[in-house]
Amino acid sequence: MRIRSIRSRLAPLAIAGLLLTAAVAGPAHAADDPPRTQYHEMHANCTVNHSLNDDPIVFPGLAGASHNHSFIGNPSTNAASTPQSLVGGATTCEDTLDASGYWFPTLLQRGVPLQPDKPTVYYKSGVTDYRTVQPFPAGFKLLVGDARTPDVAHFQGNWQCTGYKGADIPASCPAGSTLQVRLTAPSCWDGVHLDTADHKSHMAFPVSGRCPADHPVPLPMLEIKLPYPLNNGDTSGLAYSSGAGYTFHYDFMNGWDATRQAYLVGYCINGGRQCNGFGQDPKKP
Repeated sequence: MRIRSIRSRLAPLAIAGLLLTAAVAGPAHAADDPPRTQYHEMHANCTVNHSLNDDPIVFPGLAGASHNHSFIGNPSTNAASTPQSLVGGATTCEDTLDASGYWFPTLLQRGVPLQPDKPTVYYKSGVTDYRTVQPFPAGFKLLVGDARTPDVAHFQGNWQCTGYKGADIPASCPAGSTLQVRLTAPSCWDGVHLDTADHKSHMAFPVSGRCPADHPVPLPMLEIKLPYPLNNGDTSGLAYSSGAGYTFHYDFMNGWDATRQAYLVGYCINGGRQCNGFGQDPKKP
């Protein structure tokens, strides 16, 4: 009886001790249960500055070897460009320290180039725990999508205008509407390669909000949005320099100032904000 009495007196003390320890240690957040926030992104708002038959990722050093691309960001980007040559250069993006090269096939309407009005490259979190996203490493390159996409069923982006959303350019759009194409990139890095032979395999998509074991490092998830102005909703004769609408793709060569990118990833993405092209979130300063 005495032993049972001692145990009954000690039990509340033990529980109190556990509670005290938990209070001192503070709450533990699971990696997939971050504080709730609607946004965790930053924007690169840029303008087209030149077009060339160059692709410094797929055809490095070979001027004129590619189909025609439209370039935003660093205006010096050409077949000879490297990430190292871009850093510190000029840019047509709103953030003057983003000298990255971004390029995509040129859209033509009956053979005449049709350029988008103020393209946006979103930098988002592709993983549930947006606090774990890291900046793109220096020297990083990526090809998103594929000009050799065999048919519309394999296209992973989408086309939109008022009343339409689909995998290919619509037959027409309502007068006054803008035609947009969007395509999202994988965001999980293998942590080793800055580029690979196919310019894709060093990256993978998250699975159920987490990066897979062979690509464990969460980087910003790029998503490009290109808004094309239309003449009275006319989409006839539209085709990319690479082919049909479902051949749309884009390239990214990291030319960010490293300190600036690290700050923006921390402030905007990890901080659960929606930053504009100048790195500001007026609603959550």
